[in-house]
Amino acid sequence: MRVAVCTMFFITGAAFAAWAARVPAIQDRLGLSEGQLAVALVGLSSGAFLGLPLVGGLVARYGSRPVLFTGMTVYLAALPGLAFAPSLPMLTVTLALFACGNTAIDVAMNTQGVLVERAYGRNILGGFHAVFSLGGIVGAVASGLAASAGVGTGPHFVITALVLYAAAAVATTALIPDPPGRAQGSDRRTQNSDRRTQESDRRTQESELLTQDADRQAEDAKDPAPLFALPSAGLWIPGLVAFCALMGEGVMNDWGAVYLHDVTGASPGAAGAGFALFSAGMVVGRLSADRIRARTGTVRFTLGCALVAALGAVVSISVPTTGGGLAGYTLLGLGMAAVIPVIFSHAAQLRPERPGPAIAAVSSVGYAGFLAGPPIIGGIAEAVDLRAAMLVLPALMAAMALLSLRLRRG
Repeated sequence: MRVAVCTMFFITGAAFAAWAARVPAIQDRLGLSEGQLAVALVGLSSGAFLGLPLVGGLVARYGSRPVLFTGMTVYLAALPGLAFAPSLPMLTVTLALFACGNTAIDVAMNTQGVLVERAYGRNILGGFHAVFSLGGIVGAVASGLAASAGVGTGPHFVITALVLYAAAAVATTALIPDPPGRAQGSDRRTQNSDRRTQESDRRTQESELLTQDADRQAEDAKDPAPLFALPSAGLWIPGLVAFCALMGEGVMNDWGAVYLHDVTGASPGAAGAGFALFSAGMVVGRLSADRIRARTGTVRFTLGCALVAALGAVVSISVPTTGGGLAGYTLLGLGMAAVIPVIFSHAAQLRPERPGPAIAAVSSVGYAGFLAGPPIIGGIAEAVDLRAAMLVLPALMAAMALLSLRLRRG
């Protein structure tokens, strides 16, 4: 099951990197200005932001496995459509579909990650996100090679979608199944089983737990999980930290390659390499996140991440050369790497009885930033210039540092 979840994270990262690294090519093909590209990116915002609370409720009610596979189908089907969109309106609509699929995948696969993490009894969610970034590296490198070889975005995206969908179909068969309407009941039974093995008086404990589970199921039948999930008390601060981190990540995904190409004069291949280095920093940060967090705690860990990312943003903006951009992108990736897995794990710990809705609620706030950031950058770039617009990045990291000091310790 761990390999299956890793596969889903890898596929998601690889597919998104294919799009992100070739945004300049799609922009050139349609002759879009920076302002028009920002309009197209509104499709990402509208397609995903409206569905975020709904997806969380669907995961809570029907389980993460069917939601994950359905989302993956929409996500990978939309990828070739981005290459063949004949106009700005069609590109915007296709981006909306792409974002809808990505939203469903993100909430569902993180819920799967938390379930596997519980089964292992230790923090491993950062490792799953490292695999996502590894997929980003592979996707970005492949995109850079395709661009350098003169391969069009159409053939590139079609082949990528077919290969990744085949892998996703196989991985889905090994995901943890959640009975419809009882995704959280599955968690409870797993926890109850763990408790039973730890008690000496097994028969008495089992009887009590079975009675409690029956009561919970009766309550669930009367009051099924709501379809819409928004943060409750205690989850708003993690949600706002996620907002800052994901807004910065969204800016990097959609404008990172464009910034290198337009501001520093990087070639298409070098622009793709910039995203690859950003993803490489993410891999390193996420692979080490679980161990460092165990030593420092969530608050200090998140604060350190914000400071490293802020340094990377300052370097990439203050040294507007290809080399400066590549160095800054590496630091940005390293600093932003583990904020989201740590915050998702933190939210699940705050709501251990309902991790799926907790993750979905934090995601609802966090991905508002992910989706709003790129259009905001585009609007500022149209009004001033792209280099000035990217000053949003260090401002976001400063806000994240302040918010991290208010995270609940637990």
